[in-house]
Amino acid sequence: MARVVVIGGGYAGLACLVELAKKAPQLKLHLVDARAEHCKTTNLHKTFSRPVEDFTVPYVRLAERFGFDFHQQRLTFDEAELQRWQQQKRLPLGAGRLDFDWLVLSTGATATLEPADEGVYGLQTLQAGQGPALLEEWLNLGATQRVELSFVGGGATGLQVLFELHEQLRKKRADTHLRLIDLGTRTVPQLPDGAHRYIARKLCREKIDYLLETEFRGQKNGQILLTERGSGRDYSLPSTATLLFPGVRRAPFALQSNAYGQVECDGQLLPEIFSAGDCADFAGNGLNLLTAQAAVRKGKLVAHNIRNLNAGRGLRRYRYQEKGYLLSLGPIDAIGWLGWRCNLVKGFAANILKEAMESQYDLFLDGVDTYLGFP
Repeated sequence: MARVVVIGGGYAGLACLVELAKKAPQLKLHLVDARAEHCKTTNLHKTFSRPVEDFTVPYVRLAERFGFDFHQQRLTFDEAELQRWQQQKRLPLGAGRLDFDWLVLSTGATATLEPADEGVYGLQTLQAGQGPALLEEWLNLGATQRVELSFVGGGATGLQVLFELHEQLRKKRADTHLRLIDLGTRTVPQLPDGAHRYIARKLCREKIDYLLETEFRGQKNGQILLTERGSGRDYSLPSTATLLFPGVRRAPFALQSNAYGQVECDGQLLPEIFSAGDCADFAGNGLNLLTAQAAVRKGKLVAHNIRNLNAGRGLRRYRYQEKGYLLSLGPIDAIGWLGWRCNLVKGFAANILKEAMESQYDLFLDGVDTYLGFP
């Protein structure tokens, strides 16, 4: 029986495994991941008001549902290690080894800047379920003094966390002041200009300071340390805490891959090793953004091509194009586009569509293929 091993159980890794489990049951499937559960990271902004367990699924449960073996272990590699894996067709696993016929690398992405100072929190804080405790801490502090919260990063994650937390604090009538710090010249550059204008108006309306072209240098003694990019001026502002979402980069590095998803190292093709998800840099003109949408489609494409190889058929190229993009701006507001980039949707209607997209993925993990059409 041919074996497929997937390293990394994020959106791409699970999309690949689910597709293979349903359409290639003759294959033996394995998942290797350092964590014990899959986290739906696009929902983490909601964990200030809901337990993080609402947005995680244990891998052992998914393994039972889809018939793969789960191995909890962290595997690290570089290009030389990938070439050895290709030659040997095996991975080190605990005290033993795990043989494979095809290997899929879906190791995702990591933050470009990790929290290093006291009072600085990032995505891992929310993944650890610490959001409610932090919210309670700030509410208690706000009963006696003004709470200053800084948010670094004008991308989708930073904005979703900012507006969700702003709404939770507003409901409790807490004495807080929020500011958004962005290294760029506008929010969410992957969205049309109209989306940025909508977000900027909301920031102004909610009295949230917006500091653009500003570099975050750290936090110390209740002060956030900043630098103006244009003038080079260093200054500080009062800050009870900083929530750091500066963007992500492919991890452990960008896996250069051909249009079929097969990894290339130093110009050499590794035909039995595929990549998928945020870590994968596919050749061609298919969607290559570091988004859940692209990750799922890359995972499905790789699964399709492994099925074809196992059956002696040809491979298909990755040509998936973005169908839209939505981000939450609080419990009843969102902004984005659908179909065409000029087709902006906003407000409550956009929020309903955003929640429908999240439900689509939930159904997919329940075994209902909601991602119709070839990737």
